[in-house]
Amino acid sequence: MRILLLIGLILFSAGSQERKELVITQQKIQVSGYTSVGKFNCDFSKVGLADTLRFNSGEVKKGLEFKIPVKHFSCGNFLLNNDFRSTLKAEDFPFAHVRVANFREKSGKIFYHLSLDLVGKKLEFPDLMLERSPKGLSGKLILNFELLNLSPPSKFGGLVKVEDQLDLEILLGS
Repeated sequence: MRILLLIGLILFSAGSQERKELVITQQKIQVSGYTSVGKFNCDFSKVGLADTLRFNSGEVKKGLEFKIPVKHFSCGNFLLNNDFRSTLKAEDFPFAHVRVANFREKSGKIFYHLSLDLVGKKLEFPDLMLERSPKGLSGKLILNFELLNLSPPSKFGGLVKVEDQLDLEILLGS
């Protein structure tokens, strides 16, 4: 009977251990926004990584850090790319720094800490939630231009305006 109990405990702890780790092989950051003529998406992705996330770990780990060259964001065409880079002041701030850390699982949901350094503005978001998907984990955050000390761009004498809200999505793929 004791042997059965011991085997059951080992199997149960091995199954729960698998849920506490995730190997990350892809990082993707997507910024989406809306204009008076439609939606735009600009993204940056990095594939071929191998890093392990541990949830509820007592060990000190720096988390995952992305140092993203703003010029490497792709928005679909060179006009949008140039507008996006100009808006984010790529000449003055050539890199966006994103750090995700302190992963913890509570009631089946995963929470994390996000640090964002963009256009010289450092922002901290200590308790964001990640969602599980077949592709890995994804988290969403809504930013606005005012929070980043930026003005929403407009073109053609104000005929095309960008709305104040930007959607930021982080994908940690496995």
